[in-house]
Amino acid sequence: MSFDLKHLPRSFADLVIADPLNSAVIQQYCTHPPSKPLLLAGPPGAGKTEAARVIAQSYFASNNIQHMHWEHNGATLGNSYNDVIMSEVNYQMFGNPDKALIVINEIDTFDLRAVQPVFRDFMDSKRHLIRFVATTNHKSSIMGALLSRFRVIDLDPPSNLDWVDRTKAILEAEGLHPTRGDVVQMLQNFQGSARDLVDLLEETVAASKAVV
Repeated sequence: MSFDLKHLPRSFADLVIADPLNSAVIQQYCTHPPSKPLLLAGPPGAGKTEAARVIAQSYFASNNIQHMHWEHNGATLGNSYNDVIMSEVNYQMFGNPDKALIVINEIDTFDLRAVQPVFRDFMDSKRHLIRFVATTNHKSSIMGALLSRFRVIDLDPPSNLDWVDRTKAILEAEGLHPTRGDVVQMLQNFQGSARDLVDLLEETVAASKAVV
């Protein structure tokens, strides 16, 4: 298994969310998701996709829901969203007394005039069947009537210090034993996303093992 797949966030504890209030909301959606759809908005590197995936995986695990293709991209779905989503919903609902859950990344890429208005109506008609979690880099590209269907959480990219605990956990999982001070110093000049951090840690682990 590749280094990045090995260290993908798999639970709420693995997520790095900069704002404690936003973190609390995401944790709520992981454990006892409210009925209102959730939209995670923010720039690249804020952790939107990782959080959406953990929410979905936590929901599936806690409700023992079988699933196949629950994560989609708005640009790929386009006008075919109904058939694609309902196929997955029907699969998830087999033996499931609750609701299906669907993740749509970059929901702002739905065409503003041709798709977003009818998708809003689709959400309204299926709210008894589907929990939606969506992400966007461009909240301003979503029509107000569709945006109003979501609880919107604006995420900021984590700071260097926000990454310390997660970094230490990954290094320890790889057999290294840095102190917290070591990790703080290591991240002193780090500026990047979770993907950039994983690349940095993979290089660090490889260099450490090469020395040994």
